[in-house]
Amino acid sequence: MTLSESILATLAYHDIFDYPLKVDEVHKYLIAAKSSLSSVQEVLRELKVLGIIGERHGYFFLKNRPNLVAARLQRAKYSHAKLKRAKLYSKLLTLIPTVQLIAISGALAMENSHKKDDIDLVLISKKNTLWTTRFLANILLFPFKRKPQTDSTTDNKACLNLFLDEGDLTINPQNLYFAHEIAQMKPLWDKKTTYSRFIKANIWVHKYLPNWQPESSQLSVHSSRKVKPSTVNRFSPENETQPSAVENFLRNFQLWYMRKKVSTEKIGEHQLFFHPSDTPEWVLKQYRKSMKRLKIASNNNFSLTSKIPL
Repeated sequence: MTLSESILATLAYHDIFDYPLKVDEVHKYLIAAKSSLSSVQEVLRELKVLGIIGERHGYFFLKNRPNLVAARLQRAKYSHAKLKRAKLYSKLLTLIPTVQLIAISGALAMENSHKKDDIDLVLISKKNTLWTTRFLANILLFPFKRKPQTDSTTDNKACLNLFLDEGDLTINPQNLYFAHEIAQMKPLWDKKTTYSRFIKANIWVHKYLPNWQPESSQLSVHSSRKVKPSTVNRFSPENETQPSAVENFLRNFQLWYMRKKVSTEKIGEHQLFFHPSDTPEWVLKQYRKSMKRLKIASNNNFSLTSKIPL
């Protein structure tokens, strides 16, 4: 892709989420091209003069989409209120001694939440404590947790949609959708530089977003609470090569409990995905349509595949 095509591709991807971008955001999330901020600024000006894109109050968008700016500003207000609630959930989850990282993802991480949206949370735990951590997290957040079968509203409810343990921090499949999800994730609580290790395990993100780098403030988030080793040992195995008896029991119990509810979930040895698997497929399908409409060929150096292996 040329730089102008990469900029249009970047605006097109975020247009799917009704999300106009500032200059530095276009540069940060630039798809399939590495470029300086000044070059991005120059090409944005050229595209605006040509009438290919629009700009309002410092936000850039595909032409004929100026209404997105007001929508983004309104959603930012909703998101600020939701972030306070997310920090409350995070504080509760730090009581779990096996938790290594708590982060927000999805729309809230981009300050693009609708008023009725829930709060997507990502948890990383010690190796071989995946199911123990999930069990304790669901108990702690039970009064605030989203319950799809019974809730008529998801407003501000906690959605525990992704669990990882330190045994495997690499997200698959490697595609544009998950590259964005990783880049947009915002840590709220971090122990033993887990977030840095997570980013290193997913360095493939730069294949899709070569300009992206985590903010220094995200790398400096840390745990302020010390947990006694004896407390951790109650829930985690002494030998990390094998799950504890407690972990095995809680895994079998939760799988039994979920047996009639499992549909699109991805359940692995070290990773649990509890979000609809058709979301990345739908997003990438819309992106392909936008690229075709803009007459931009996809970069052959990376795949937009979104099939999620179970």
